[in-house]
Amino acid sequence: MTNPFKIPYKEVEKSRKKVVSILVFGLFIFLFLFLFKPFGLTQLNPNQQLFITLGFGFVTTFMLFIFTYLIEPLVTTNNWTLGKSIIWDLVVASCIGIANYVYIALLYHQILEFKYLVFSVWTAILVGSIPVTISHIITLNRLYKTALPEAAIPAEGILENNEIILRAGNPKNEFRANPKNIIYLCSNDNYVTIATVKGDVQNKTTIRGTLKSAESELRKNSRFLRCHKCYIVNLDFVDKVTGNNQTMVIRLNPSGTEIPVSRSKAAVVHKKIK
Repeated sequence: MTNPFKIPYKEVEKSRKKVVSILVFGLFIFLFLFLFKPFGLTQLNPNQQLFITLGFGFVTTFMLFIFTYLIEPLVTTNNWTLGKSIIWDLVVASCIGIANYVYIALLYHQILEFKYLVFSVWTAILVGSIPVTISHIITLNRLYKTALPEAAIPAEGILENNEIILRAGNPKNEFRANPKNIIYLCSNDNYVTIATVKGDVQNKTTIRGTLKSAESELRKNSRFLRCHKCYIVNLDFVDKVTGNNQTMVIRLNPSGTEIPVSRSKAAVVHKKIK
């Protein structure tokens, strides 16, 4: 049985989503403390309760920004697992607890004491475990759903040795080829041109149909990538990529053909080729 703590686990979120997640986490800490008033907060008047719990929320949010954008990129690796993620979350929670204790000590001009420091760390771990657990469950569920379609795809070694039929959505077409011999596909109105190579011989065949339908017919082989509204390329023939996200171009071998990349596809192309 696979050790669940060794499951590959790495959240890949856009910067905007990270910011929202951090703000929501800080808001949760504030609301939890303000509404439930644990750890003696009931002994304070309402204004003090609001001020102190807001402070806890702000300190938590600030620390999360520091860890997420300055420290985490230096710590996380490609072989990041669920177990490592949990340990990392405990480290972050501990540091948040320390920061919150320093905040209270400065607010009330108290001397720092080790036993209260430990209590603050333990409190931060307990309170933070709720949103962190929910976050891990949501992320694992999302990763699982993403992996399901890929799990249903046969091994590419098998696909490459099988001849496929491209019809581009037109039942009258029957273009047969080995996927590993297809360099790229190009659309021109209602026609699709298929560039192939076999040995030193290169050919181009045009059939009636749409590139969208051809893309669907090639979906079982992930080496084919739609990089532009008019082009699908075989990644095995990529020589190099030039330009930035605005002017990216793929150069293919052995034809030397340069294929434009849409701005919306630039990040995907860079990730696939890297």
